This record gives sequence, structure tokens and C-alpha cells, in this order.
Amino acid sequence: MRFIACAAAACLAVLSSSGVACAAEAFPSRPLRIVVGFTPGTTTDITARLLAERLTELLGENVLVENRPGANSGLANQLVERATPDGHTVLMGTLSLVTGPMLYKELPFDPKALAPVSLVVLAANVICVYPGLPAKTLKDLVDLARREPGKLRYGSSGRGSSAFLTLELFKSLAQVDLQEIPYKATSQAVTDTMSGLIQIYPPNIVSAFPMLKTGRLRALAVTSAKRSPSMPDVPAVSEVVPGYDATTGVYGILAPAKTPKAVIERLEKAIAAASRNPTFRDRLQAEGGEVVGSTAQEYARYLDVQRDKWGRLFTKLGIKPE
Repeated sequence: MRFIACAAAACLAVLSSSGVACAAEAFPSRPLRIVVGFTPGTTTDITARLLAERLTELLGENVLVENRPGANSGLANQLVERATPDGHTVLMGTLSLVTGPMLYKELPFDPKALAPVSLVVLAANVICVYPGLPAKTLKDLVDLARREPGKLRYGSSGRGSSAFLTLELFKSLAQVDLQEIPYKATSQAVTDTMSGLIQIYPPNIVSAFPMLKTGRLRALAVTSAKRSPSMPDVPAVSEVVPGYDATTGVYGILAPAKTPKAVIERLEKAIAAASRNPTFRDRLQAEGGEVVGSTAQEYARYLDVQRDKWGRLFTKLGIKPE
């Protein structure tokens, strides 16, 4: 009986391993889709489309982008969560996967039902100020804010937005007091910064370029942990405020949680190959992005670090899910 049990276990192991191999070999068996929770033309959408082009070549099947905007990407997250877990439907995830549960008690999706595949791109913002502000450097801004606490105003799209996260973390680590002015439209926040109605706004690097070139805004620092290849002459905030890193543009691929490991690994390797392509890297760098192409485990660890960082900030600010 013991022999029979051991033989049965061995057979099951063989069948299991062969099943995993078959899953990898059979994938992909039809066109894939990358679901994006934002409208066409957004950074998330552009990143997904550039990746889809490269994956189409690498996987030998068409990779399409499907836009499902709504609920701060919640509708797209829900669609992928409920998709057949075979790797043919994946999500271009953002930092809202981390901050969403910290802001809202009820979400249209379960973050635990999505499995990390690869962190594709990181994109920083750039802290810009009204050109008439007597602050030529970030240190000048810190000194000015400390001399006049609460007087300087920054624009945001509200609690949890990229600008909010960027500047609230800055306030916390630099120990300065800035007043948040919420806007319904980021375009109005930019306009008001250029006119001096508010003094500070942190747009993404690409959208900042035209205004910086014409002198309508002044760049003081990028929000990534180190200088951005897109703006090598602009210092990182961390050069003045040690430990600062507010890279809020976090774009990665996730799949339904029950997707076979072999399929996850196939996607992971394809994305890594795409990330090594010079054309792919150059095009995303032109969009202000830093190409990563991580493993699934590295992406999972990165998300854990983000949860810890923003969770601590939200606790300090007294922000609770509503």
C-alpha cells in the first residue's frame, strides 16, 4: 500500500509539472488585451500601447489595449479580476492599487485578486513654481516656506492625487507648512501656478516641458529618488530632503490571481525582453519614464514598500478610508 501511495504521489507530481509546462507552451493561444483604467492619451494608456507593440512581436499574437476608464481605474481592475485567469487579459496597474484601499472603504475590486507580473515603468513628477517666486532652488523654497509657514499654496486634484502625495510627503519630510488648494481640473491648477495665484504645482515631466521651455514655470526638483534621464540638469528632491521619493507614476502589469505560474513567468520574461529594447526604452524615456521590466516578485515587493510608505503618511495626516 505504501508503494502504491508513493507511486500515486509521483504520478501526480509528473502530471502537475506537465500541466504547468503545457500551460506555458499553449500560451498565448489567441490575442491578448491590456486593460487600462484611464482614457486614451494618458500616461497609463501610452505606456500600455508602447508595451503592446513590443509584446505583439515577442509573443506572436496581437496584443490590444482596451480602455475602461472610471472609478480611478476601479472598473478596469474589476474587469481583469473577473477575467479568465489564463494570461490573455491583464491590467496596466497604477499606484491606485496601493492608495485606493487607504482612501475608500468600498472598492469595485479586490486588490488581492490581482497578481503582480512585472513593474514596467516608473515616472516622476517635477516640482514647479511660479517664476516670480523668490525661490531659485528647492533649498530656497524650503527656507521660504519655513519663514512664512502656511503662506505658500500648492494645487492638487484632491486627496490621494499625484500632486497631493508628492507635496504632502515633501511637507512631512522637509518639515514645512504648505496650503493645499484642491482643483477639479489639473489644467486650471497649472494655469493658476503660471499666473501666481498659487505658487507650487508638480506636473508630470512630459507635460511640464513646454511650460519650462517658455519660462512660464520654473522647475526646482524631480520627485524620483534620483535625477531623471529626461531632465538630468534638474536635481532630485532627495538631494535636499534625504529619504524623499515620491514616484507616483507606477505602471505595471497584473493578471488575475489564479493565473498559472508558468503563464506569469512567460509574460514576465516577454516584458523583460521588451524592456531591454533600445527603441522601447527611448520612447518611454521621451515620455518621462524610467523603464524597469522587473520580475513578479520584485514588483510585489515594490508594492509592499509603497503600501508601507503611503500608509504611514496617511496615518500621520489622519486620513482614513471613507
